[in-house]
Amino acid sequence: MSLAAAFLAPMPEEAGGPVPVAAPSDRSSAAEDSEMLSLPRDSSGQFRVRGIVNGSGEVDFLVDTGADLVALTEAEAEALGILPAEEDFQPNMQTAAGVGYGATVSLAELELAGQRLQNVDAVVMKGLATNLLGQSVLRQLGSVELKGDKMVIRGK
Repeated sequence: MSLAAAFLAPMPEEAGGPVPVAAPSDRSSAAEDSEMLSLPRDSSGQFRVRGIVNGSGEVDFLVDTGADLVALTEAEAEALGILPAEEDFQPNMQTAAGVGYGATVSLAELELAGQRLQNVDAVVMKGLATNLLGQSVLRQLGSVELKGDKMVIRGK
């Protein structure tokens, strides 16, 4: 598993912020569209979304199709009550900036795009500036496609 240096760089706050998990579809004529999430590209060219972790914690994620797993900042893990002990952090990632230290955790539940995923593998990364939503979740959600300045995630 690898994370690019950009994942560790601070991300500017965007005026619009992450799209909430319950964002409605622009179209409502087909049943399949009820589980469609359309994310606008922010001014930095990225896509952001808000999910619900473990039934109550709202978490803002940068959608990162190049990340293997969900990655959480230490601050987010602490807020969720799942911050691993210091000795659990191991040099387990190679980044452009060098070795990354992370500790694996499991999210009991992640609600996103109208779906609830159970026992989601994640990693808490030292020095991570923003939470990442990686392929381990994107593959479970359904199809992900780019349409101009929007990322469209359709549920299975």
